[in-house]
Amino acid sequence: MLPTAMVWRWLRHHVTEGHAGTVVYGSIVVLALVLVLDHEHASPGTAIVSIVGAAFVVAVAEAYAEFLQEMIHLHRPLRGKERREILAGICVHGVAALAPIVFFVLAAFRAMETETAFTVAKWFGVAVLGLYAFGAYRAAGMPIGRSLLAGAALTAVGLLLVALKSIVGH
Repeated sequence: MLPTAMVWRWLRHHVTEGHAGTVVYGSIVVLALVLVLDHEHASPGTAIVSIVGAAFVVAVAEAYAEFLQEMIHLHRPLRGKERREILAGICVHGVAALAPIVFFVLAAFRAMETETAFTVAKWFGVAVLGLYAFGAYRAAGMPIGRSLLAGAALTAVGLLLVALKSIVGH
């Protein structure tokens, strides 16, 4: 099986297993952070460390919240397999949330200008939100029209973040 097919299968599994919210949440946090770092003219190294730190903190908070929720629901402590399943789902958001790091690594190695890295990371973040919402709705069996509307709505959230940064930041 091709690596891209394996990635899509893995991603589809986690979308249908109820982890879509985690990916969207992590991606919105990282997009907001990228916008702030861009405004502050952060270096690529600072951007990388900040994004990794933010994604880690969001993942820990999300994992702990899910552990608590499941323990309350089950009325017992979680077993190893249950904890591993939650952690696997939490790791999914890292794929989307940490993806902008690639652009800052390229900038750190001078393969891309820092300003370009911020621009690409910003628009990549907006696109991830829309595409993930569309994919989640399709995975839920929603019609294409409704899925496109959901994708457009979450893309609008990303665009709103970008617009707010542009209005307030300049």
